Amino acid sequence: CRICNTAVHTIAIHLRDNHEGVSIESYKEMYPGAPILSQLAMDRMAQLAKEKEAKESEEKTTSVKADKKPLHELFSLKRDALSLRADGSPIMIDVLPDTEWSLQVPEVDPNYIFNVEVLKVMLMGMALNIPTYIWGHAGTGKTTIIEQIAAITNRPLIRTQHTGSTEEAHILGQLAATEKGTHFEAGPLPMAMKHGWVYLADEYDFAFPQVLAVYQSVLEGKALVIKEAPADSGWRIVKPHPNFRFFATGNTNGTGDETGLFSGTNVQNAANYERFGIVEKMPYMSKQQEAAVVAAQGGISLPDAERLVQFAHLIRDAFDAKKIAGTAGPRVLINSAKVGVARASFMKGLNNAFINRLSTKDREIVTQIAQRVLEAA
Repeated sequence: CRICNTAVHTIAIHLRDNHEGVSIESYKEMYPGAPILSQLAMDRMAQLAKEKEAKESEEKTTSVKADKKPLHELFSLKRDALSLRADGSPIMIDVLPDTEWSLQVPEVDPNYIFNVEVLKVMLMGMALNIPTYIWGHAGTGKTTIIEQIAAITNRPLIRTQHTGSTEEAHILGQLAATEKGTHFEAGPLPMAMKHGWVYLADEYDFAFPQVLAVYQSVLEGKALVIKEAPADSGWRIVKPHPNFRFFATGNTNGTGDETGLFSGTNVQNAANYERFGIVEKMPYMSKQQEAAVVAAQGGISLPDAERLVQFAHLIRDAFDAKKIAGTAGPRVLINSAKVGVARASFMKGLNNAFINRLSTKDREIVTQIAQRVLEAA
């Protein structure tokens, strides 16, 4: 203050409390160019304006009501007891409006066929905002079902692939240096939380338990605290957006690989997995469903797809009986179909897509099964 030489943050408040009769206008006339706010006060006002703008932007995004559509219509299902409520009324599903993040919405795959029971469980996790974990054999469509739900309900999604090399910084973000100095570069998790995306933690059980602990507070529905982020970056504390959802996939249920097929998966911390409110095992599809998928995505006739599915079921039975050490999922059959068409031989397709990766003993058993099924045609 130029009147009394007192250090203050806001001249207007100081004049009101200490210099009766001196208005801010008269002060400016008496001391032209004199600052009326301290640097700290200006920084605080700028921060408040930034927070207000972010809040208004979030309110604008969430104020638009979701469009509700019947489950059976939205996902092109039969209108039957499986897709309806117990009283025969339709199950209504929220479809979000377009936003500035619409490019993050996955593309709809018209050839994807849903397991309706699993679909309803995943949609329940989405509707109730419950962290959901889905696990099962490779190629059963764990990741795809979540991506397709996001695509059809118009939800932006970001997918994080976990490996043994995954670190906290790959999830949360880190300080980055540029010509202008350092800044915090947000990772996929805080981005999803802030903007209301679906966060898909893929291959969850490949990461180490001490790294996955970074998800603990988020799985509890709480804010994410990133201690490495500067306080003025806007990323130190990230509260979950109302549209934020958390899904994870894995080949095991966190207790370790019981099959010997999924090398690299880790026994996980039970406290972490306990925070998933919904856990679902993704089964293989029924023969009819799987044949329809293989025919559509492999570009072959339904009878040919049915023979490949029959082969796969015999392989799975042999695996369960511990006669062979490998099994065949839908992805194997789709690749076998594509290669089989290109080489004019489904036997060659099976060799290239599956049989050639097996041990000598297993190759002999599986080849005999394949020849028997294909020759039966």
